[in-house]
Amino acid sequence: MKKFLIIFIASFLGFAIVIGGATYYYLGRFKASSSEFAQIVEENPDLEPPSAKDDPIINFLIMGIDDARSDFMMVLRFNKENNKAALISVPRDTRVNIGNYGYNKINSAVARKEGAPLAMDTVGDLLDIPIHYYIEMDFKGAEKIIDIMGGVRIKVAENMKYDDPTQNLHIDIKAGEQVLNGKNSVHFVRYRATYSNGDLGRIPNQQEFAKALIKHMTSPKILPKAFSILDTASKYIKTNMEQSEMASYALRLKDIDPEGIKMYTLPGDGSYINKVSYFVYDEEKLKQMTEEINDEIGLQKSAEEKVQDEKNDDIAG
Repeated sequence: MKKFLIIFIASFLGFAIVIGGATYYYLGRFKASSSEFAQIVEENPDLEPPSAKDDPIINFLIMGIDDARSDFMMVLRFNKENNKAALISVPRDTRVNIGNYGYNKINSAVARKEGAPLAMDTVGDLLDIPIHYYIEMDFKGAEKIIDIMGGVRIKVAENMKYDDPTQNLHIDIKAGEQVLNGKNSVHFVRYRATYSNGDLGRIPNQQEFAKALIKHMTSPKILPKAFSILDTASKYIKTNMEQSEMASYALRLKDIDPEGIKMYTLPGDGSYINKVSYFVYDEEKLKQMTEEINDEIGLQKSAEEKVQDEKNDDIAG
């Protein structure tokens, strides 16, 4: 499920430049969630996200919501100076320290009363990066938008069959290349029944689906459906971005090559702690992954950091 939102961050993006001022009407309808976010931050000033104005790298937390908790989390890191981007998948069971609540699964952060600001703060602490914006959507909205698009073409590697009456979840998708409608698209990215490593096993499917969806959403064929997509998205998407920010990033993000987006997954392994299943991340490998991403998207080290690296090299030598 982790892929749906880079699609949406790239959805009312390609439209903005082509549709022009009319897009502003729809972007304005996202303001309610922005106001709700501002109220939480006013009551919890320590959760106020950093300003993105002077940062060359902008970080977006993308969440798909199911029953209050985030069923998927992904961070889009975007260099606004060279249009390079990277996506980091964060397993929903990742064990982290959540604010004043102690250790728990990371997907529970957004379900607390501090909501999205707390989720942003928690993910930012985990990855040691500032999280400037969030984008949140539930499954129903994703289904509707994909149906308006006419579905997404994807190659399904194996038969997917799963039934869970408690969630009213019934997945039945045959193997082979096909166009998935909204319902089956959501099922495709949620499926994990036959994967030995559960939640981690579905991440490659989610990443491939994200690329296919971005490519489809940014194609010229979608433009006639742009207003309908924006109208529907405004009912199901929450974000702390203002109209001008959404329009601005739309213009920038439209130039991203979906095939050039590097995909990463938080490194670690599954583990039981106090009889609860968690994903425990590897701090050392996370540092290495962060350095690789910084190199990939073109984040330059400051002069002070370079001097410190030289000192460390001298000490090591």
